[in-house]
Amino acid sequence: MNPRVLVSLFPVVVFFGLTRVAPPWLAIGGGFAVSAGVFYLNRRARVVSAMAAFGFVVLAVSAVVGIFLGSEKAYLASGPVSDFLFVPVFLGSIVVGRPLVRGIAAELFPSWVGGIPSGAPVFAWLSVAWAVYDFFHGALRVYLLRELSVGEYMIWGRLLSWPVLAVLIGATVWFVYRAAQQHGPRPDDAVAGEQPAGTAVSSA
Repeated sequence: MNPRVLVSLFPVVVFFGLTRVAPPWLAIGGGFAVSAGVFYLNRRARVVSAMAAFGFVVLAVSAVVGIFLGSEKAYLASGPVSDFLFVPVFLGSIVVGRPLVRGIAAELFPSWVGGIPSGAPVFAWLSVAWAVYDFFHGALRVYLLRELSVGEYMIWGRLLSWPVLAVLIGATVWFVYRAAQQHGPRPDDAVAGEQPAGTAVSSA
């Protein structure tokens, strides 16, 4: 398992633990403080960092509202709010001709995306898929947040969403990889250090 995945669970663990023994304001403050630390340690490239910062701002606002209202659920509402806000971000990126998935993939898999034409439809379709996921994921989390306790929401919300998320991530990686094979340079060649004719060798 990627260590980043484990680190990203720390805020959840801290928040959930504090809800058992501390008042809401302390549980929210503790969870947010750990989230801030994880956000700082996991700073990455431009697009991914911008998305993380966007989500972090929503989390910060929810933390303030949750502390003011003394409501742990108000703090947890940052999850579905972020989901719904990302829907127009994904769709809008397609409208302006810069699908968000392409920017993310270019930072995570630069050797794959480099040879794929910027107008390749795979990135638009994948951006639509992520928008659809975020919409339904947000709706699910709103329902669970209304119907379940804080502890039940944190458990069932993840049990129900993670399998679908894993499939979508896997599908995204696969379609980007397949597009890279179709358009070149092939991912295997890039890993091996082979350079297509006419391209410059990076000094990085």
